[in-house]
Amino acid sequence: MTAVLRKAATSAAAWWIVFAAALAAAVFLRCWQFGDQILIDDEWHAIQKLLYSDYAGIATHFGVADYSIPLTLYDRFLSLHGGLNEWRMRLPMLLSGVALIAVAPWLMRRHAPAATLATWSALLAISPIMVYHSRTARPYAITTLLVFIAVVAFFRWWQSRSRRWAGTYVACTFVSGWLHLITLPYLLMPFVFCAGAELTRGRQAWRDVARLLLLGIIVALPLAAALLPPLLNDMGALAAKSETGYVTVRSVYRASMLALGVHQALPFTALLALIGLGAWSWWRRDAIFVGYLVTIIAVAAGAVMLAHPAWVQNPGTFARYLQPSLPFLLMFAAEGAALLLSRLAAAAQAAIVVVAAAVLFLAGPMPGYLYWPNQLMGHPYFQADYNPAFNQYYTLLPTGPVPSFYHRLARLPAGSLTLVEAPWSIVSYQDPEQLYQAVHRQFAKIGMVAPECGMPPAYGQYPETHGMRLREVRHLSAILRGESKGADFLVMHLHAWPTYVPPPEWPDVRKCLPLVEAKLGPAVYRDRDMEVFALSAKAHVLAAAWH
Repeated sequence: MTAVLRKAATSAAAWWIVFAAALAAAVFLRCWQFGDQILIDDEWHAIQKLLYSDYAGIATHFGVADYSIPLTLYDRFLSLHGGLNEWRMRLPMLLSGVALIAVAPWLMRRHAPAATLATWSALLAISPIMVYHSRTARPYAITTLLVFIAVVAFFRWWQSRSRRWAGTYVACTFVSGWLHLITLPYLLMPFVFCAGAELTRGRQAWRDVARLLLLGIIVALPLAAALLPPLLNDMGALAAKSETGYVTVRSVYRASMLALGVHQALPFTALLALIGLGAWSWWRRDAIFVGYLVTIIAVAAGAVMLAHPAWVQNPGTFARYLQPSLPFLLMFAAEGAALLLSRLAAAAQAAIVVVAAAVLFLAGPMPGYLYWPNQLMGHPYFQADYNPAFNQYYTLLPTGPVPSFYHRLARLPAGSLTLVEAPWSIVSYQDPEQLYQAVHRQFAKIGMVAPECGMPPAYGQYPETHGMRLREVRHLSAILRGESKGADFLVMHLHAWPTYVPPPEWPDVRKCLPLVEAKLGPAVYRDRDMEVFALSAKAHVLAAAWH
């Protein structure tokens, strides 16, 4: 008996170590340089809305450039109280991304062995797309957590009729559906599956179907209260964003690879095999639960395809819409891995899981962009597709040349200088800063040039007097008053980038250069595309040495 207890304790300790390592890795990957990341692309939708709208306007519209209503209300609250900055905007996603690593295995602790749960936590921790969305001011990390809890809670309620699980389901469904409409197929499909299952049981089943109907009414009421006003106000905007995208076999394949965090056929095939093996193993234990999950995942994927949302043909867009499926798929993959290793001692299993997770991480995309400093880890250059041959930001946009000024900075210690890059566009394909920072390895801030350069506050711009507190933004007006806030160089880009894809608005920088020179002195570096001005004593010393 003592030997058996000792073996059980050793086994439990091995898997607790794996789980602790996974949780530590999850926290590190999601927090690394978290506070220095620059807002880009869709992260600006909320800012553009809260700049010119009150709480009621936010709550009753979806907008043409869609924003998450609850997150935008949260951001407006921060802005009105002087607390809106990049890390606070992203904090709910960060907390949700980390919470999933602990909450998901905990919810399934009575339905899977420790080997499966610990391996699952490791896969969740190093999932590139989950790490990415935990660091982005968009709701996908929150909805992934809420959909998982809601789907499991509904099944538990269906099996036990516990009001606690019903309440959990209603709360998670309301918040997730309000955060993003695309999650509703995941959240509402359980009713259809369970109703179908009940109706196969005969006449007595109608009582259970009535319970399902009652729960459906309970969850529909708060959803209707939150979603009907914006639906009625913005039905035209929603219609304009549907029936415009399309899903192809290629986009499904590339999105699947992106979701699983790989870019080569061999690891992709291996993960699919583990998912299939794990689903079969779980089916032998609980066929109804596996059928329940597979039905929800399949119907949700079909619903997204049939809706044809805008840009769904892009693998990144399709993958993030289907991200709520990923925890369940990785759960089956972990089950498959545990089955393959089940004949080994627990310590050996745990060691293999840790090594395999490390290899999977190193073979993935994250080691390529975790260098310091990198303030644009969320740029599609890194996230649109993990295979450069299929990433349009590699294949259609220039990857050079990098101006010689940045090569000069590269000779200095990394992170020893701060640049203000201006003008700037929120549209990622019009900004080369991720290419430049990979070379110079210095800190960068984005520069707002309105109104000094004759450009009114426009998309991606906001007035200095608005009360925003974005840490990675500097206004040219403040710099010209001598308020550089620790910046060393002001880099004025004379032309839009790339030159063959002109943005809808771009200031005539040459017209405002005399004002800049009058305040800051002559440029310390210039070429045909940019002029650079020194803002600090250190910058002046460096400029003198260069000359």
